[in-house]
Amino acid sequence: MTRIETIIPRVLVAFAIVTCTVAAPKAGDLELIVLHNNDMHARFEQTGAYSNDCPESDVSSNRCYGGFARVAHKVREYRAAEAAGGLPVLYLNAGDTYTGTPWFAVYKDNITAAFLNKLKPDAISLGNHEFDLGVDGLVPFLNEVDFPVLVTNLDLSKTPELQTTKSLQRSATFTKAGTRIGVIGYLTPETKQLTPVNTVEFLDEIEAINKEAAVLKEQGVHILIALGHSGLERDKEIAAKCPDVDLVIGGHSHTFLYSGPAPDVEDPAGPYPVMVKNAAGREVPVVQAYAFTKYLGYLHLTFDAAGNLIAFDGSPLLLNGTVERDSDVLQLLELYRPGIVALDEQIGHSSVFLDANRCRFEECNIGNMIADSLVVTYAATREQSTDGFWTDAAIGFVQGGGIRASLSAGPITMKDLKTVLPFGNAMVATDITGRQLRQMLEQSVHRYDGVSGYGEFLQMAGVHVEYDLARPPLERVVRVEVRCARCQVPTYEPLNEAALYRVLLSQFLYEGGDGYDMLPGSPKQLLTYGEYEITEEYLKRYSPIYPAVEWRIRLQGRPAITTTDGPGGESSTPAMTSTTEDDSGAAQPHGLAAPTVGVMLAATLLTYARQLLGPPESPLQVSRPWKLLPTHSCPSCMHFCEYRSLLNKKLQSPALNSASCTFIIVLESTPFASVCPNPVAMY
Repeated sequence: MTRIETIIPRVLVAFAIVTCTVAAPKAGDLELIVLHNNDMHARFEQTGAYSNDCPESDVSSNRCYGGFARVAHKVREYRAAEAAGGLPVLYLNAGDTYTGTPWFAVYKDNITAAFLNKLKPDAISLGNHEFDLGVDGLVPFLNEVDFPVLVTNLDLSKTPELQTTKSLQRSATFTKAGTRIGVIGYLTPETKQLTPVNTVEFLDEIEAINKEAAVLKEQGVHILIALGHSGLERDKEIAAKCPDVDLVIGGHSHTFLYSGPAPDVEDPAGPYPVMVKNAAGREVPVVQAYAFTKYLGYLHLTFDAAGNLIAFDGSPLLLNGTVERDSDVLQLLELYRPGIVALDEQIGHSSVFLDANRCRFEECNIGNMIADSLVVTYAATREQSTDGFWTDAAIGFVQGGGIRASLSAGPITMKDLKTVLPFGNAMVATDITGRQLRQMLEQSVHRYDGVSGYGEFLQMAGVHVEYDLARPPLERVVRVEVRCARCQVPTYEPLNEAALYRVLLSQFLYEGGDGYDMLPGSPKQLLTYGEYEITEEYLKRYSPIYPAVEWRIRLQGRPAITTTDGPGGESSTPAMTSTTEDDSGAAQPHGLAAPTVGVMLAATLLTYARQLLGPPESPLQVSRPWKLLPTHSCPSCMHFCEYRSLLNKKLQSPALNSASCTFIIVLESTPFASVCPNPVAMY
């Protein structure tokens, strides 16, 4: 009988394991529990349901999630059971513990090493974000941790400082119940483009894993686990093309896998585990455990004496308020808290919701605000200029992947801004040709599929660009207008590919990060302030702010996107219709007539009907095409807001707030009314 025919899945529901009728393990069989995390992203403290700060009301009612103290408690439970004669346990981490909260922004590698040492993983892999501080920010971490850090597909010949660190190695071996288990680390080669420039070379994961697997097999290792950070699709390729690998534990794509009804707000992207057949006909489990410490991956495996997988069960364990938090980890958290409390100072105020969920897909108002802050703050340094021009740098760029959080309307603190901009990038002014600028815009959308949300998608100030996404990659820019700099009155002009333009952007982008390899070598001026300081100064000077979506970026031929509610109800990937311009230059959705008085009156009546019908019912999923009939006097003032039918079924609710306005939605000829807040353009 082949190995694939002998695998018997068992069933795990929440925290209780319910097994099918399975024969007792035979002598020589190995039962193993594998616990795993990935993409913890500095969630040292417990979080809310969407991995943001846990609201005070939820803290007091014990409705928070995750945090290292809960992870520690659950891992220690299983290890205590093992010590008492229970099943052997391996606890593994698939990278990206760096970056994501003010805790990391303040304490960096120091706090990360301290908290991981509390968890005592058997091994971890590197993630791309472990390179966010450059090699200099990784070396101390590798020397501070007390466990192996694994990655086999790096060429460190030009980076000797990494070769001599305490913990970095290709693989590690463990003996459980007399069986030798090998764990091989890997990391996506895309890290080269995602992180600050360094001399590390990244090799193909599959080739490197197979090479290391052969070495371990020669040393008598029976079971091999690939532990790494390349995303679920690449993890599945590794399972299919690495014949000696028995289990793949991944990260990077933040994938939530689950079999059965989901325990919380996350929608499963597939079963847990995903089973992949390799070339030899063996089935290999592939797992991830979402992200942000909200879940702890749990996989129970049985191997026969020959090392064949014969049974499995498992599911990510939801670490909600029912899971205790270990006091020693909480005490460690309090040692670091003073540096976080100091960030509670208010630095600004927003009258509108600042939406980061769209910044990898389309123009977003928080991206506009940050890009504007680059141009405005730079121009302010030239107030004493005698050349008579308003600036010499009218264009600013910020990549969507660098904007890490949305902010609700209201006060903005230093902590909030550190959460939005955790990388602290240095900023540069550089002179590039119009041709290079066009290449930047092409790079921004060269991988655009409307689903994945790539970090290179640019937010911008001083540029109006129109893309046709139905065209081939690197041929999608159809029109570009740029704001003049050395002019008396700023206006937008067609891009001149032979002209020079001074643009403001991060040093990360200038050095080729996110694939912007058209920039290195261009003349540059390193600014004396970073992106955090620039945005902080802008908020202090211009609050209250109310940034809008202004059609700086127009997308034609865009793939259809189903809108789903994200944290706080805001849309994470909203749909969009293509646009044209009316005679005034304002954007109009295709095929929609200008609003009439009758339409506006109908919308108002429907709004009153909605208010009379009382509180909404449960949300309904909407995937059908829909159109907008704007009811504003200015068509460019269209809004994205809440849709309700006359039966008061809630269809979508980004939970925005502020002054309201009214419009009508037409969904397959069925009218919907809405009270709409915020100057955010409707898509």
